[in-house]
Amino acid sequence: MRSILLFHNPAKEKEYSAAENVRQALVKLGLKVVMATGQISTRAAGKFDLALAVGGDGTMLAAARVSAPLGLALLGVKSGHLGFLTAVESDEFLQEGAGAFLNGRFEVESRLLIEVTVERSGRSVMGPTLALNDCVVRAGREARAILVRAHWGKSYLADYFGDGLIVATPTGSTAYALAAQGPIVEPSLGAIVLTPICPHTLAQRPLVLPASQAVTLTLGRRHETETPQVFVSLDGQITAALKVHDKIHIRRYPKPLKLYGDPRRPYFEVLRQKLRWGGA
Repeated sequence: MRSILLFHNPAKEKEYSAAENVRQALVKLGLKVVMATGQISTRAAGKFDLALAVGGDGTMLAAARVSAPLGLALLGVKSGHLGFLTAVESDEFLQEGAGAFLNGRFEVESRLLIEVTVERSGRSVMGPTLALNDCVVRAGREARAILVRAHWGKSYLADYFGDGLIVATPTGSTAYALAAQGPIVEPSLGAIVLTPICPHTLAQRPLVLPASQAVTLTLGRRHETETPQVFVSLDGQITAALKVHDKIHIRRYPKPLKLYGDPRRPYFEVLRQKLRWGGA
């Protein structure tokens, strides 16, 4: 390993400072480190051996969309909040993690991503765009319920009437979907989760489906006079306005994200810590 593409959020002073400290530590180990700024071209990113993100889960999500198509493994160093996706704290990485990483302590696991396309009148108006956590269709500023029809492959699932619908990956099952009372899905499962947001019937519950077929959501309306204000959001970072009859196609991206993890902190230990589960 010779060169590293380092992601951070320059707008956050703490994150920028942590990223600079990590960069200096890696340079001392003989590595070439380039700070990712702005839009990274595929050609430029392809010259690196590893992607490293310093910050919180938001920085990780942005880095994942660049790393996965190139097959670059991604290591997360936490300096922000939450940190479900990061492998190590920034202070620990500076003290011992950098050398431990080069010595092979961290292990690579695969995470499922989704690819989202918005179709309007037979043509694409958004995407295909990747998401690691989720695709959310939600009502806008008006406090009005919206109608979303869902299909899995050719199978009609249901019409969801409420504040919206979350389609999450196993990684995203601990994000917005969890707050909407969705289940936690172990990351290695090839599944997607449909979680309604404040449905107007208690009978509509979260649904776990194999990711072998695409999910298609169609924005509807209950009355011809309705002009609902609705948005689609990917990972909470990429947003677009929708129109009635728009179709959102959500399918499994063929390349997984290669994500570094610390075997000393297995997945369920992270859950116990982050979600404050009781221990025996």
